[in-house]
Amino acid sequence: MKETLEEMQRAAFQIIAYAGEARSHYVEAMRLARGRDFEGAKSAMASGDKAYNQIHKVHVSFVQREATGEMLPFSLLLAHAEDQMLSSETIKIMAGEFLALCTELLPTSK
Repeated sequence: MKETLEEMQRAAFQIIAYAGEARSHYVEAMRLARGRDFEGAKSAMASGDKAYNQIHKVHVSFVQREATGEMLPFSLLLAHAEDQMLSSETIKIMAGEFLALCTELLPTSK
């Protein structure tokens, strides 16, 4: 059980790190879109998506293990990591909508 708890804690730290990286890219995408750098914003979104996809690789492995009946220990750290994952997902959605809106409403030349 100790190995599983340590494994979950390592995974939680990975999720937290990837979530922070994804969130930073998504915020940067919004800043670039606001500045009418739509190609840069799309690139930042793609970088954010790359980090976000890493979150899911880590998270899904635990969900699958639990779904097969493996008893995994509760970890407040993992709950925090999931919170960070969800906030990154929210920012991802908002950044995508913001980029679409800026692309439609802002002229490309300053």
